[in-house]
Amino acid sequence: MTEVASGGGGSYDVPMDPGSLVAGRYRLEEELGQGGMGAVWRAVDLELGREVSLKRAIAGSAGQIRREARVGAGLLHPNVVAVFDTVVDGDAQWLVTEYVQAMSLDRIIETDGPVPESRVLAIGAQLATALVAIHQRGIVHRDIKPANVLVTEDDVVKLTDLGIARWTEVTQTGGAQLTGTLGYVPPEVANGAEANAASDVFSLGATLYAAVEGQSPWGDGADGPFSQIQRAAKGSPLPYQRARQIRRLLDALMEPNPADRPSAAEAAALIQGADLPRRSWKRRLRPVRRGAILTAVAAIAVVSAVLLAWFLPRGPEAPAAKSNLIGLGADPAAVDPCAAIPTDALREFGEAFVDPEVRNFASCVISSTLKDGSGQVQSALEFTGPEEYPSRPVVPGQMGEIERPDETESNCERAVNLPDGNRLTITSYRIKNAKQAKLCPFAESLMQDVLATLSKGPLPPRPELPADSLLNVDACTLLNTAEASQAIGEASDPPDADLGHWGCTWDGKANEVSAAFTREWTIEDDDDWGGKVIKVGDRNARLIPDPDNKAVCTAMVVHWLYKPRLPVLEGTDEMREEVVSVRLVDKSAASSAAVCARTRAAAEAVVRRLPDVP
Repeated sequence: MTEVASGGGGSYDVPMDPGSLVAGRYRLEEELGQGGMGAVWRAVDLELGREVSLKRAIAGSAGQIRREARVGAGLLHPNVVAVFDTVVDGDAQWLVTEYVQAMSLDRIIETDGPVPESRVLAIGAQLATALVAIHQRGIVHRDIKPANVLVTEDDVVKLTDLGIARWTEVTQTGGAQLTGTLGYVPPEVANGAEANAASDVFSLGATLYAAVEGQSPWGDGADGPFSQIQRAAKGSPLPYQRARQIRRLLDALMEPNPADRPSAAEAAALIQGADLPRRSWKRRLRPVRRGAILTAVAAIAVVSAVLLAWFLPRGPEAPAAKSNLIGLGADPAAVDPCAAIPTDALREFGEAFVDPEVRNFASCVISSTLKDGSGQVQSALEFTGPEEYPSRPVVPGQMGEIERPDETESNCERAVNLPDGNRLTITSYRIKNAKQAKLCPFAESLMQDVLATLSKGPLPPRPELPADSLLNVDACTLLNTAEASQAIGEASDPPDADLGHWGCTWDGKANEVSAAFTREWTIEDDDDWGGKVIKVGDRNARLIPDPDNKAVCTAMVVHWLYKPRLPVLEGTDEMREEVVSVRLVDKSAASSAAVCARTRAAAEAVVRRLPDVP
């Protein structure tokens, strides 16, 4: 699938070729299409090493390019194509945006025909949350239509093309102009009024109408644009042919009178089947059947999470604690990460089993036995503190954009910065066969479910563990600065602590040593770890040189062996171990043996400070 540029036909006057450089930084790779404002290219940002989209303004449209850049600047939302920059190359103006590997909704309709109602609900939920974000910034999009809705293979939706959007506080001079696309304009705009937030909601409904019916509510334009504009002006959409369970939802979104339409936030809640205070549209709207929503892709579940993120109070009058509505609460180390996973998570893929006794204390794992019996996929949830060097802007108090790296041969990852400053990462990977299973649908579905859970408030506290459990130990106290410096040379003071202080890293000039807690099946009997079983003090351990890098060695030291309080995954070891993983990196090392000797010495110092075995 390829990204489809929004807009209709267009031309540009200076041809560009693949391999051409724009502003000395962006290498053009592939022309994706031409829109009303210019040509759209897939390109590579040579400075940051990432793919981007470049839109080149045609003659007379540079102003719209600049407007789109201003409107999109700072609008970071998982369902809006991110705007990065504008650059000038010679006489040409270019807009630099996020590159999305996706197909436009109008192309999906054209290729596959009308979209099932369950999928329309999933698409609509994401579009509504995008509109909430846009309207919260005082912006009206003014051109919501299927061509401006990008849908990825995983059914993640991205709203694009802010070229004719405007701020609502801009003063109009002269009469209103007909903006948007004829098939999706609301009655008030067709009658000459200026588009506003309610107009966007109408166009959202018209877009969903087109998805389920296969054409716009004003017809396909075969009988000429005058017929479309007449129907729009009268507010008389064509009768439904295919819509069944979402008719009243569409009726509410496409109310002829703007004052009677729900807001974008209310539209998002309606798509979820929420019960809202009565209004004229509410009296005529029956709740969408719950079963229809449950059959939609998991993207619907994120609506409440994103809504809360964008409704966080802003300004000096807002209590500071409100910025943590979506997050881990006042004490991130005290919450139970497994409580973020709903009981029905990933059930659409097969039998799911949640295991709270693996990885570190800020993690939880869910294993899925696939319906077709081909194997198992495991998805790991982990909370961490803020990134030291974030890959994209972080806005305190606002939900970050969900990061979606491409699937690799071994895993698929999804990550997001939470409004409270902490970070959520979900990684899916195969643990038993399942060679044909696509991993990203697992990671995407679980991400949406977890965000929906977090939107309901802080997670409950984790179950109590023995006082001498590593849960209650500060990893940064296990080595002092002198001991860390003996291992790696001049060590940082203070060291860098992970979330909950369950991991700590001491940096040297080119080396580092770290101590981190994890929970594993018994490591002494598992030769898959490599290395050799040794004693460190009075503790069992494994000393493991990295087979591919002589600069790295790890000592895994057993703190205690215990039986989990809950049943374990069938076919796995009934016992678990709390483990301290001591890892040393020395880039100047002559051999792995020398690195492992210093790793073992550091582990000996760590063991001396561990509490007694519970």
